Amino acid sequence: MTSPDQNRPDLEDVRRRIDRVDRDLLDLIAERLALSADVRRAKAGAKLWRPSREDSHVADLVAAAHATGTPPALVSRVWAELMSASISVQGNTTLHVSLEGDARANLMLIRDRFGGSLPIQSYPTSSAALAATYADPEGICVLAAPGDHRHWWTALAPGGAMSELKIVAGLPRVPSSGWPRAVAIAAIDLDPQPGGRLLLALPKPDATPGTPRGDSGAHRLVEVAVEDAAQSALDMGAAIGYLPPRILD
Repeated sequence: MTSPDQNRPDLEDVRRRIDRVDRDLLDLIAERLALSADVRRAKAGAKLWRPSREDSHVADLVAAAHATGTPPALVSRVWAELMSASISVQGNTTLHVSLEGDARANLMLIRDRFGGSLPIQSYPTSSAALAATYADPEGICVLAAPGDHRHWWTALAPGGAMSELKIVAGLPRVPSSGWPRAVAIAAIDLDPQPGGRLLLALPKPDATPGTPRGDSGAHRLVEVAVEDAAQSALDMGAAIGYLPPRILD
C-alpha cells in the first residue's frame, strides 16, 4: 500500500523546476525586448502603439489561456507589462492623464492596461490632457469614458479643435460590463474589425440608430456595431472612436 508521503512531490525538486522556468522566462523577455528594438527600426517613423493589433493578439492569448486554465485577467496584466516595456524601448511615448474623477482608481486602470514602464503626466482637466496629447505625436491620453456631464469627446467631433485624435481603446481591457470605465485617445487611424463598435459623434437631429453614450446639446455620441454601421461618408466621417470586440474573463 502506498503511503501519502510517497505521493507527495519533493519540495526541493519543485523549487528547482520553478527556478528553471523563471530563468527561461527571463531569457524570453530579453529576446522580446531585443525584437522590440528591431521593430522600432523597421517602422521608420510609423506609430509605435497599435491598439487594434494589441487587442487582437491579447484576445488570442486569452482564448488560449482558457484552454490551459490560466486566468485571462492575469494574461492581460502580464501582457500590459510586456507591451509597456516594449513601447518604452521603441521610443518616447507618454501617457497624458486627467486628475478629474477618482485619481487612484484611474491609476489602477492605467497600470492594468499600460503597465508600469511608460511615463505619466497629469493635468487638472480633461481638456488640458487632450491638448497635451494633441501636441505630442506619440502621446496617449487616458480619460474617464464619455457619459453624463463628460463632454470632452466633442473636441474629437468633425470640425472640433482636435478632430485628429480618436478613441482607440477601452479600459480595463477585460471589462466587467459593456461600457468601459475609461478610454485611451491618440492620433491613430481607426481600424474597425468585425465584432467591434464604432463611436459616432452625430450632429442633432441626426437619427442614426445605436446605443446613446453622450449628449452635448449640439451633438450626440452613439455606439454602433461595426457590422451595423452605415458605410456612408457621413457616418465614417463622424466616427471619433472604435472599441475592439470585448475580451471576456
